[in-house]
Amino acid sequence: MRITVPTPPDFSFKEAVSAHGWRRLKPYDWNDDTSTLSRVERLPDGQIATLEVSALGTSLQVDVSDDAPAAEIESIVRRMLQLDIPMTEFHAFCAAHPKLADVPAKRQGRMLVSPTMWEDVVKVICTTNTTWSQTKGMVSRIVDGPYPGEPGSPRPFPTPAQIAALPLDDFAAFARLGYRSPAVHSLAVDIVKGRIDLEALRSLPSVDLRKALLALRGVGPYAASCLMIYLGHFGTVNVDSWARMMVSKELGRPVTDKDVHAFFEPFGDWQALAYHYYPWAGEEPAY
Repeated sequence: MRITVPTPPDFSFKEAVSAHGWRRLKPYDWNDDTSTLSRVERLPDGQIATLEVSALGTSLQVDVSDDAPAAEIESIVRRMLQLDIPMTEFHAFCAAHPKLADVPAKRQGRMLVSPTMWEDVVKVICTTNTTWSQTKGMVSRIVDGPYPGEPGSPRPFPTPAQIAALPLDDFAAFARLGYRSPAVHSLAVDIVKGRIDLEALRSLPSVDLRKALLALRGVGPYAASCLMIYLGHFGTVNVDSWARMMVSKELGRPVTDKDVHAFFEPFGDWQALAYHYYPWAGEEPAY
């Protein structure tokens, strides 16, 4: 099955996919040679299908391994690539800012995210206080875990119900997330029991969204800022060790998190995107 998904004129498939490291985390798979993004996805009816996405002129071509409602596939792809998040104002801002003047021509601003908040929250938790290599290992073990009734590889991202059905000790033993295991497991349990509705957070304004994210176990200021970016809220930089290193080099002195935020404060509502597309000299992220 093949469908075509139209894209905005200011969208670049290559730039969105490479904006950060999600393309390297299961159940995504990125083929550098063919510039094709694959994903194993669990559809709303429980069917498991592989999606292969590639650029096709001003659209995206999506090949699906099995027949599925085209509207559902398009909705998943649009969310994955932030196609419904407008970039017009950001690009106008960049055009007037010397450090970001190349952004509109490159059609940067959108980035690859997960189809569900659940998957993004778990993955962001797996990026905290660790290396990128360890993050990839943690996510792989979560996806490949021994979930009863799940078919063999390739596998979709597990549902909250699958993780909640396991005793915490069993989940911790195979996922090997360290101190993060209780946070991920308890989040799954809270979702299954109806105590948390992550998808409902999408409709919250920035201030309320940040408060709600920080209330989640395992989500601190860095993780909350990441998740806000994935939902189209760009007013706060997701400060980590790499951000501190880059700003330190830019200023020529050691910096704190407060210094990083102060550096990007002039970028206003676009601080997070300004950080991501700032023309840093030297090192690039490992993903």
